[in-house]
Amino acid sequence: MTPEEIREHLRFYFITDDSVDGFSAQDQVRVALEAGATLIQYRNKSFSLKDFEEVEAICRLCRQRRVPFVVNDDVLLARAAGADGVHVGQDDTPPRLARGIMGPEAIVGVSVSSMEELERTDLVPCDYIGTGPTFSTDTKRDAKAVHGLSGLRDIVNRSPIPAVAIGGIDPTNALDCFAHGAAGVAVISCITRVEDPGSAAAAMAAACGITPGGERS
Repeated sequence: MTPEEIREHLRFYFITDDSVDGFSAQDQVRVALEAGATLIQYRNKSFSLKDFEEVEAICRLCRQRRVPFVVNDDVLLARAAGADGVHVGQDDTPPRLARGIMGPEAIVGVSVSSMEELERTDLVPCDYIGTGPTFSTDTKRDAKAVHGLSGLRDIVNRSPIPAVAIGGIDPTNALDCFAHGAAGVAVISCITRVEDPGSAAAAMAAACGITPGGERS
């Protein structure tokens, strides 16, 4: 996948929610894909081997839609499940090691929450950064300080690779993130923790300029 193709896939980036009851990760992904999500990340901080079949099922769903599938943090899980890539945090597997394990064709993303982290992160093996929180969020209990749209712009301007904004993003503020240079927006709760996830996902796709078929409008 070329850098240009990866950048396009970052536009509507959906991350599974491991803290919501009665709405499985597989069902979450199905809803997001139906709406036109362009990249899926599996995130499960309490993953165990009993969850592996679900990860494989999500991978198949993404393959059917020709949407890249990445795994959060766990490089070996990503490799075992046949994922297209992995997203690592500052305290996870170093990006260069992740690249070595996943191979040259894989997508490798890394979290960067501040200018200081950007300066000390090895971005050479990476395809994109995830940066935030842009707005206040309750989804990630380990979220760092909100850096706002101005912080997003500062990081975008200094980063040599595309940036995905994350944290408190929904259809009402996604356009502001794009206006401040984000290549994409990553969302969780605005789809998973609402009464009508399908309608919420469709609204998010529209805010990203994505049609239900996954095409840019």
